[in-house]
Amino acid sequence: MAVTKKDANSDRPHIIRPFGNLECYEFHMLQLRFLGSTIVNCRYSIPPSLAAPEHRNLVVARVEEAIARVVLEHAALRVDVVRADTRRPAWVAVDRIDLAHHLLWEDVDAADAEYEEILRDRIERRLDEPYGASLAGRPWWRVLVLFRAAGRRRRRPPSLDVIFDYSHGLGDGTSGKIFHETLLRALNLGAAPGTGRTETEADPVLVGRVLRVPAAASPLPPPAEKAARFPVSAGFALRTAWRELRPPGLFPTTTAAQARWAPIRAAPAPYRTRFRAFDVGPAALRALVAACRARRTTVTGLLHALLLASAAARVPARDAAAFAGSTALDLRRHLPGGRRGAMANYVSLTTHEFGPDVVRRVRDAAASASASATERGGEPPPLSPSLSPPPPPPLVDVVWECAARVRAEIQARLDRGLRNDLVGLMKFVPDWRAQLRDEAAKPRPHSFVVTNLGVVDGGPRAEVEVEVEVEADGETGEGGEGWGIEHSVFAVSAEVCGAAFQAAPISVRGGALCVSCSWQDGVVDVRLAEAIVADLERWLRFLGTS
Repeated sequence: MAVTKKDANSDRPHIIRPFGNLECYEFHMLQLRFLGSTIVNCRYSIPPSLAAPEHRNLVVARVEEAIARVVLEHAALRVDVVRADTRRPAWVAVDRIDLAHHLLWEDVDAADAEYEEILRDRIERRLDEPYGASLAGRPWWRVLVLFRAAGRRRRRPPSLDVIFDYSHGLGDGTSGKIFHETLLRALNLGAAPGTGRTETEADPVLVGRVLRVPAAASPLPPPAEKAARFPVSAGFALRTAWRELRPPGLFPTTTAAQARWAPIRAAPAPYRTRFRAFDVGPAALRALVAACRARRTTVTGLLHALLLASAAARVPARDAAAFAGSTALDLRRHLPGGRRGAMANYVSLTTHEFGPDVVRRVRDAAASASASATERGGEPPPLSPSLSPPPPPPLVDVVWECAARVRAEIQARLDRGLRNDLVGLMKFVPDWRAQLRDEAAKPRPHSFVVTNLGVVDGGPRAEVEVEVEVEADGETGEGGEGWGIEHSVFAVSAEVCGAAFQAAPISVRGGALCVSCSWQDGVVDVRLAEAIVADLERWLRFLGTS
């Protein structure tokens, strides 16, 4: 097991600090099986000088050494948990990381379609695989590397899919992107053109597969509430406390936007995440981003509008007269002290409500399109994809209208900074385990959530810049010899008390946009969920080519 640092003159573990408020919330969700893992996968191109089959062992050594350097740079990957069964667990440092417990390699020889299904299956499994048994006493993160050799006659170069999964207690979604940008930088550190050699070979940090952590290693970033002030007005505190913290059996309230069509199912009900993903190619993505800019919105705003359009058309009006969605927000832009590159829990949420009037407009437009399709060739199946033929102009108009509104709401929230943020109220919750159990007895508040990680800087092979939501901060090498990132997938596990359906877009600079979708098995009917995924894909392709 990992060796935990001890206090001087004592056998007790050296506590770095207690959990922050958001860390408590995320950790206890994982502990209660209200949440699974978070995953960011990146597909790495291997330098030509290392592409031959005989260099496989060297590739493995380079990647493992680079991952060890990522661990040294980010303290979140070097901490264990003590007092786990209390209201306020604490972080302790570890002296030693054995990659044998965190890193697994798998060789995959498969055609393109089969390989992509293998990748999807591995991601879906890892989203639900608990950390407790295999990583007891160790940091809660894992890496699975799928090594795909060159294709026949070398028409397809070799590549690696590095699937990084981790506890949300260690870091938010952006932390996974930071992991990969740090890994890419480590792989390209000091690369000499034409040799593939790196300066790390002269000064390795691994002994075998073991990393010993020096005393001078980087410190753990502070929790969000210690990194900055989160001022809260009395009115905001009272409104939110009444809505979020009231006992579910007293003063029950019902709103049309609650997701009663997908009731909460907590333990002892089985917990399983379903996961699907699709790509929008670079050319279609450029057109899509241009269309969003022309209509004063972003891909995030558009995805909210498309989720609304699909859900409103497919969930009966008797079950949902209105809908609510939410957007995950990275708080790093508001935090002082150079926190943009920190692996930590610096995330918040903003909500969007789509009332009965706009939902009725969506349903009327969708019904009109369905009636036209029926007149042309018979009634389509209830859950068949809804964009053959293309959507009618009234439906397209309301989609863009909702997308622009969501973007304006996000911008207003960003302009407010840290004032009246939910993170500022988390200090008033004494026990998140009790609070989460109470939440599980209430109606689900949101039907869908969008978590956009923006753009991963893919390094030397990225040629075309496409801004999806935010700019990436990673440094990379130059030229064709270095390592590069060609594709990325962001996957989030189902959240028992959270949104019923989750959309998680990410792109690589100059490459495709990958949109992953996830939901809790048994909460959202699989036929409905897969129909929504198909709707999103067809809408994005339609808007990217029209």
